[in-house]
Amino acid sequence: MTRRFVFVALLAAALALPALAGAQPANFSGKWIQDMEKSDPMGGGRGPAGPQTVTITQTATELTLERETPNGVMKTVYKLDGSPSVNPGGRGGEITSTSAWEGSKLVTKYTRTMGQNSMEVVETRSLEADGTLLLVMAMKGGPMGDTTRKTVFKKS
Repeated sequence: MTRRFVFVALLAAALALPALAGAQPANFSGKWIQDMEKSDPMGGGRGPAGPQTVTITQTATELTLERETPNGVMKTVYKLDGSPSVNPGGRGGEITSTSAWEGSKLVTKYTRTMGQNSMEVVETRSLEADGTLLLVMAMKGGPMGDTTRKTVFKKS
C-alpha cells in the first residue's frame, strides 16, 4: 500500500512539473491608460496631452500596440516568436526589435539611436496581480546614462 501511494504521488508530481515550469504567456489585449501616480516621472511621464493611452491587440503570433499621440495614432507590431520586427522609430527612421516570452512576461529588445548616441533597450511587459500592465524599460548607454523606467497602465 505504501509503495503504491509513493508511486502515485511521484507520478502526479512528474505530470505537474511541466505545467508549473511552462507559465502561460499573458494576454495584454485591451485599452490601457497610464496610471500617472504609479509610473516613474522620467521626462514628466506624460506627453503634451496627458497620460499615455494604448490599445493592444494580441494573437498567438503578434502583439499590436496603437498609441494615441499628438500626431495621430502610432502603430507598432511585434512578432512573438523571437524573429525580427521592423517598426517606425521616429524622425523617419526604423527600429528592428525582437520579442520573446520569458514565462508570462514579454521581453522586447532593440537598439535606438538618438543623435550621436546609441542605446540598448530592453522592454519587459507583465500583468500584475492587481490587474495592471507593467512596462519596465531598461536603457543602457543613452544620453542620460543607464536608466530604468517603470510605466503602469490600468484598463480603461
